[in-house]
Amino acid sequence: MINRILVRKYIGQSLLLFAACGLALFAFAWVRVWVVCLLDMGQFTTILEQFRDFEKYAPIEFDALFTYPGRVGMTYDEPIVILCTVIWCISRGSDVISGELGRGTLEMLLAQPIRRRTLLLSHATVSVVGLAMLCLLVWAGIAVGVMATTVTESVSPPSFRIPIFNLDIPLTVDKPVTQTMPLSDRVDVEAYAASTFHLFAFGFFLLGLSTMFSALDRYRWRTVGAVVGIYVIQLVMFGLGKAAESLSWLLSLSFFSCYKPQKMTSLVSKHGSSGPWSLTETVPDGALPPLVYPLILIGLGMLFYAFAIHHFGRRDLPAPL
Repeated sequence: MINRILVRKYIGQSLLLFAACGLALFAFAWVRVWVVCLLDMGQFTTILEQFRDFEKYAPIEFDALFTYPGRVGMTYDEPIVILCTVIWCISRGSDVISGELGRGTLEMLLAQPIRRRTLLLSHATVSVVGLAMLCLLVWAGIAVGVMATTVTESVSPPSFRIPIFNLDIPLTVDKPVTQTMPLSDRVDVEAYAASTFHLFAFGFFLLGLSTMFSALDRYRWRTVGAVVGIYVIQLVMFGLGKAAESLSWLLSLSFFSCYKPQKMTSLVSKHGSSGPWSLTETVPDGALPPLVYPLILIGLGMLFYAFAIHHFGRRDLPAPL
């Protein structure tokens, strides 16, 4: 059960932050698609081949980055996209209880005929819907960028290969032909639906975690510090697990291992649009079906929200300072 007055209040509080994050995400996704097409695919392949030793740190294999869909899909792993999502989730989640306590406004809210559960669920509704809209803005930015961008490709003259020597012999003396085509001929925007869902699941986990710590504490700065601390520790564990094989067991303890937007793009190219939504097939280099990973994040987020509702309904509120 939610309260319309509370929803309007929370919308007003978060509108400026949503506008800033939404504009940044949409513009960045659009511009990044355009930048991807500025670098010639052949030159990009040559450059990337020099860094094969660092492939284990990348979210996907380098071979997937030699295609336009793979390079566009890297948008979901860009620091700006992750940062804007984290800012929205931590700022909104930390404000629901400890933020109101710090401002001295929570007692005035609860003095009205409003249940504590209603207050928290109203705030969660605005935060989750805002998160979903931010994720859709990333997808929309990619879609607009794909529709508005053209690519230039060089088409080599026909040739045949000598099997024994593996030599390509051109059949004509013509030079390679350069042709320009819309990027939409090479990239299917619908392929990023699963990646967008992964971004939402990642944000929902952080939103639930921030709300739980907000229900536990009375100071917002401590709530933000605790969530950021857990985030950094999990990120370090994920990096160490990727860097050293002896520490690979740390990957199973980090929630970053469940965020696989690039893997979903690769699955679409190999198994079609239904690949990322499977509950039977396993992800390459993974132990679980692709749909299980975002569901783990959403399930943990719901668990955090349930704990926050339970604890907030039983705790004694300190007097405002």
